Amino acid sequence: MFEPAVSIPCDHRVLVLEPYFGGSHRAVLDALLPRLAEAGWDVDLLTLPARKWKWRMRGAAITMAAEARALDAAWREAHPAGEPARRGARSRWDLVFASTFVNLAEFVALAGDALGDAPRIVYFHENQLLYPNRHTAEWDVQFPLTNITSALVADACLFNTRWNLDGFVREIPGFLREFPDHQPKGVAEAIAAKSQVLHPPFDPAPFDAAPVTRGERCRIVWPHRWEHDKDPEAFFAAVESLAAEGLDFEVAVAGQPFRETQPLLDAAGKALGKRLVHIGAPEDRDAYARLLAGCDVAVSTAMNEFFGLAMIESAYAGCYTVVPDRLAYPELYPAPMRYGSPDELVARLRSLVVERPAPGQGRVLADPFAIGRLATAYVDVFERVAGRR
Repeated sequence: MFEPAVSIPCDHRVLVLEPYFGGSHRAVLDALLPRLAEAGWDVDLLTLPARKWKWRMRGAAITMAAEARALDAAWREAHPAGEPARRGARSRWDLVFASTFVNLAEFVALAGDALGDAPRIVYFHENQLLYPNRHTAEWDVQFPLTNITSALVADACLFNTRWNLDGFVREIPGFLREFPDHQPKGVAEAIAAKSQVLHPPFDPAPFDAAPVTRGERCRIVWPHRWEHDKDPEAFFAAVESLAAEGLDFEVAVAGQPFRETQPLLDAAGKALGKRLVHIGAPEDRDAYARLLAGCDVAVSTAMNEFFGLAMIESAYAGCYTVVPDRLAYPELYPAPMRYGSPDELVARLRSLVVERPAPGQGRVLADPFAIGRLATAYVDVFERVAGRR
């Protein structure tokens, strides 16, 4: 449960559901929830550890609905006539805010009267209709269907980018045509009508506190988790090409490696030698900020990216960002920072190693996504959906 740093009298409450409380999902909430508290929202935060995302989508609603019923029961026992500032309230909450790793339709059904008539917002960090599956099987269809039913039961849908929103709405009709019969109509239109883009915020404080510490050589960072959809193979192929040319630079890999990626890491270590100066997830946000502050160039090779908070944070830390010309990136990055092919990536990195970029070039790009710039927009949406504006 979230506890604001300062006790503020609140007359409205939000129930926040995040079954994958890690990575960018956690970073967004860590930035957002204190600002909601400052704006007068009391926050109940229900989370589960960030692991086994498919099982979270399948089962988190059961666990979280039970927790919600328990919280509501305790509130009813303590306030049998409703709280003084909320007379007539039918439940503990005025609003529900859920990520797409919750099957929101199942949660609403299982929570029952505990939610009263609280309206619901679902936040799309990603959507399964655009997710690049490595192994397609019949059960894979349940994940995009969960996204669709969650959107249908929500009163408002927020998407982190226009690419995410437009792609989701565009793919719905074709997906529903796969139904053998009784194919739903008007679903995409209904979801689009209650959807908007609201970029995810990040907390700039750790990056503001981290001193810029550039070494003697250009340092290239890859700040992503080691999953197939981030394509670490493409990154290492590019930097290994530069190493083979004899160029003098350093490489830092800030994501979490997994057992299946160990052979790739071993091969990269041999090819890069002393150029590989860091590998693995930093121990905390401050260490992560310090690592980025010591880098010159941040690279994405993602095959799946709906926003890319790590790249925005790298830009804010002062790195020059290099991203593929696909997915959500064209919406966020100017053409000089995008590449179209593996050869173009190598060429772009070669030029940055040879002519090292000045620190701080990316901050102006990232600044609009800092929580101080986005907090008011979030509060406005919460107030509107809760019926207070």
